[in-house]
Amino acid sequence: MSEWFTQFVRNNPAVSQPSPPSNPPQTSAMPLTMNLNLLNKPLVEKIRKYGAEEFRATSDDDAEKADIKCVVSLLQDAAYQWWKTLISVVPKERVTWDFFQFEFRKKYISQRFIDQKQKEFLELKQGRMFVTKYKQEFVRLSQYGRECIPTRQ
Repeated sequence: MSEWFTQFVRNNPAVSQPSPPSNPPQTSAMPLTMNLNLLNKPLVEKIRKYGAEEFRATSDDDAEKADIKCVVSLLQDAAYQWWKTLISVVPKERVTWDFFQFEFRKKYISQRFIDQKQKEFLELKQGRMFVTKYKQEFVRLSQYGRECIPTRQ
């Protein structure tokens, strides 16, 4: 899921991302887990400032359902209504992570965009880029070139 979400955020710059919280030096004798919870507090507040609601999975949720719930909690306005309408007409057993990705991409990511990214992938050259930057670009664009690369079976 994180790869898909990272790509979504990268392709939708209008979705502003909060900056990560600063890590203050640890000065108390509190257990490390408690300090980690305190460090995450400012991030939650920043996310709420942008209108996000807190996501809470239940113990009945399997990992895939929790992933879907988490992502759906980030949808807003028309996108949220689109999803609610879609799942109201689809049998619950068909609502999977793959189903969400397929339908979301079909609705919000144009074929022209995918073709453009596929072309970028196929034309990618290292040139003057450092190897780490080239690898980063390769990995980022590789999802668009999967059908261009033969795989062993």
